[in-house]
Amino acid sequence: MVTETWFGSLRWISWKNTSETGKGGIGILAFEVASLMLKVVNMWHSLRENEVNGLREQIVNSVGIQKLVSDNAEYLMDLAVNEIIENFGNVAKSVARLGKRCTDPVYHCFEDFINDPLINHFEWFGWAYRLKKMERKVKKMEKFAAVMMQLCQELEVLAELEQTLRRMQANKADRVKLLESQQKVACQRQEVRNLREMSPWVRSYDYVVRLLVRSLFTILERTRHAFGNNQIVFIEGNSDCGHSKTKFLSRSHSFSAPIISSEFSSDKGVINSKQRRSLHQSDSGDGKLFHSKSKRLGHVGSFGGCITGVSDSLVVDSCKPAGSASMRYGDFYMKTIEKMERTHVGSLSSNNKLYSKLFTFSFKLGLLNAPPSTLGEAALALHYANIVVLIEKLASSPHMIGPDERDVLYNMLPMNIKTALRGRLKAYAKTLVSSAYDVSLAERWNLALTQILGWLSPLAHNMIRWQSERNFEKEDVVSRTNVLLVQTLHFANRAKTEAAITELLVGLNYVCRVGREVTETAVLKLSASKDRAIVCL
Repeated sequence: MVTETWFGSLRWISWKNTSETGKGGIGILAFEVASLMLKVVNMWHSLRENEVNGLREQIVNSVGIQKLVSDNAEYLMDLAVNEIIENFGNVAKSVARLGKRCTDPVYHCFEDFINDPLINHFEWFGWAYRLKKMERKVKKMEKFAAVMMQLCQELEVLAELEQTLRRMQANKADRVKLLESQQKVACQRQEVRNLREMSPWVRSYDYVVRLLVRSLFTILERTRHAFGNNQIVFIEGNSDCGHSKTKFLSRSHSFSAPIISSEFSSDKGVINSKQRRSLHQSDSGDGKLFHSKSKRLGHVGSFGGCITGVSDSLVVDSCKPAGSASMRYGDFYMKTIEKMERTHVGSLSSNNKLYSKLFTFSFKLGLLNAPPSTLGEAALALHYANIVVLIEKLASSPHMIGPDERDVLYNMLPMNIKTALRGRLKAYAKTLVSSAYDVSLAERWNLALTQILGWLSPLAHNMIRWQSERNFEKEDVVSRTNVLLVQTLHFANRAKTEAAITELLVGLNYVCRVGREVTETAVLKLSASKDRAIVCL
């Protein structure tokens, strides 16, 4: 009943809106618009200098990322940019759908920009806001979103009051109480009207789409400034702008000249065909593809080396950082670029690197597709993350592990890990049966478990967190946090991750066996001492 009445209140507001104002407001779509505004605000905040620097520091300094993904800083940051562009494209597609409802035909063309930004970006010259103006627009969008949230709450209150009033009228309640209830409904309706006037509800499609479109172009420009051309790799243009180390590039060296000039931004910003041809000529380059020189991070030692008493650790050789990861992904990415060239986009210059990524997103060529031999490509990232989190939980209290917990963990393991685990445990079976427990080896295994989980569990927790905030079935979802796929197990090498999990399981098994033997020995000694005391008596 409450839900039905709530929608009835929405119909009442929509009817009052059209009858009182006579304008074509967005009406009920204000809730979707408020959601889009929140996503735009979140993207803008995530591109602030301190946020980007923190993200870069976390990615580059993550031991787990270096061991399982790559130690190439440029490659890692390129993965981060890919996801940012993916989120940008999802929001832009929703805005383009709203643009089809605008009266101004210029907004109908925004979808053309999303579908082919390499060609159509010239028509949107000067649409980016200046920095200070963008901050004001962000505050306005935050206010709109807050008002819509309050409006939603007030509509629920109105629905309850109307339901109470109808119940009193049906039961023929006291006239005084009935008047009081009617007054409450009238006051609540006025409150809803006031909030509606402050919200996007009564704004036109042109107003809303203009605000969102210009904000999106500003975000695209901010992305270029935040990550810089040296972080957007795989495509080479003119040598004078390919390796610029300045924080802000000049206009002539910009990859997106049509939108960077916020000092000269205009209201419409549509240029004529002659200007477009000249801009296109100045923007074109050689379009040569290349694999960028790897900027290697510092060497990270293998985690198996910390177990001095174990000589056959799979992790020693298999989990060292592989310098060829970016090259493998480069081949994967270049196939996408070749597809773009086959669609008559033309040569890709350094001025169009972000646009080429947006083009890749528009044609669903897979910006976030994981390379071969990774957990993401095998759709195992979330499952392995759950395994690591469970191992972490059991390792924190190995003496509490019972048959049920052991069976749950074992049933979660895929067949290849089970096979590797059996092979590893055979090497310790004779030692555990024929000799007493080795306390020093158990301590080394405890240290190894702590070290491995120290860099592996953050990626697992990030994977679960990322998945909980997103749903691949909804392409319009944008993250609420700065956790990106590159910080998860999505791009992790499958063989290395499985070797690490196997190492954890072997160590956990040994620690549990030693713990049980210690407990059993202590119990036997205690019972023997009691027996001797009884004999003496």
